[in-house]
Amino acid sequence: MLESPEQQLERVIGGRGLDGYSLELSDFKPGRTERETYFNIFLQRESRSSLHPIIQGLFFMGRGEYIKAWIEFRYAPIAEFPEGFSVDLEEAGLTSEIISILGELVPPGGSIMIIYGAEPYHLHMETERGLKIGFPPQVTPLGYYLWNNGFRWFKDWYFPEGWREGGMKLQATRPLDEDVRRDRQNKALVDLGEFIDKLDDHKPTLLEEEALQRAKGVLATIP
Repeated sequence: MLESPEQQLERVIGGRGLDGYSLELSDFKPGRTERETYFNIFLQRESRSSLHPIIQGLFFMGRGEYIKAWIEFRYAPIAEFPEGFSVDLEEAGLTSEIISILGELVPPGGSIMIIYGAEPYHLHMETERGLKIGFPPQVTPLGYYLWNNGFRWFKDWYFPEGWREGGMKLQATRPLDEDVRRDRQNKALVDLGEFIDKLDDHKPTLLEEEALQRAKGVLATIP
């Protein structure tokens, strides 16, 4: 029997451990078709759930061979608990693991989309600043996490087409096969080379210096 999107989410994410915490799925709501569902993920600590979701998402489970699964979400890296305790998931080094877990729902050819516009977190604001001044997506904070989780094609939805695609978001797609992976990595070599060359003629700002370090990290992953 075919799984529903809710069942897929529960199988992949429900109760997953995260360095002393666990992920709690909640608030399923039907999407536009039976293959879509809205959902929230709360962080759980000692049987207590965070006051607000760390992930608010929409998951499409795909259809057949040619329409691949995708997931779109808003990420809140600061989780607050009822007793006044809070954890910054970004500072704790857990953002990459969260993206990795969500990425398990995305097959080759499928996409992740992370909303970044108007979010009150440094991670999102620095991503927006970098994209607006033309940084390669993979050297922005969110793009770097996506690259390191195996995604190779990027699209910045800074101005959603037709106003029906929601807010500003960064889309990243997992390569369909090894040929596509090599093509995307070769393109990244060119883009990152041009980016690094542009920084040679002036003293980099802090934003540029941090992006430069990510660029070197990306280059180190390309054979």
